[in-house]
Amino acid sequence: MICIDLVNVEAATIPLAAFTASVALFRNLQLPTSWNPATKPTPLLARNSNIQPIIAIAGKGTDYVKTIVDTTKGDAIFDYRDGADEMISKIKKHLEAGNYGPVLHGLDPVIGKSSQKVLNEIVTPEGAINLVMPSDAEITSATKTITSVGVVHNTDNGSHGADARDLGLVTARWLTKAMQAGTSKGRPFEVRPGGLHAVDQALKDLKDGKNSATKYVFRIEDTPAS
Repeated sequence: MICIDLVNVEAATIPLAAFTASVALFRNLQLPTSWNPATKPTPLLARNSNIQPIIAIAGKGTDYVKTIVDTTKGDAIFDYRDGADEMISKIKKHLEAGNYGPVLHGLDPVIGKSSQKVLNEIVTPEGAINLVMPSDAEITSATKTITSVGVVHNTDNGSHGADARDLGLVTARWLTKAMQAGTSKGRPFEVRPGGLHAVDQALKDLKDGKNSATKYVFRIEDTPAS
């Protein structure tokens, strides 16, 4: 899935995120796909699927998120550092002001106490919430699902969901076409020097909050010989 004008390093940052999003949005949340976009307001996310408004939660990565949302279609970014109660209040006001209707879908890649509260307050009881990380988080009323990206390879023999290899194939083909057409592109990345020896420090940097909205890449060939 290496496309025109993409270097190998940048291409390496794309598949995992793309397949995870595809399984979470199109299979688990049953949202319109990028190749069959929505035709009416559908509050949540996914720009190429025309799913709007996107209610994005960000922090230090807000500047990057601004480049991938469309405020003319009602998209909005809220800062999680304001606290759960403040976010809930601002999101409700935004939805009411735009007359967007209830939020039926929620997606959280890293569930925490704050985001758990926001999801439970914002997503309607008739809706669905998908978690990308395994979690025992209590979802009070909406339907809860967990995404396992391995289903696009059918590597777990169905233990985390039915075979989704067809979805993976279509996603890869569509994404290749979109990147060649310039309607989709890779995300910011940083190559860490030292190959696999750099993993430990990179994990510490992530824990210390030194990275935001940037993928770390490790080239195995750069690993010093023992």
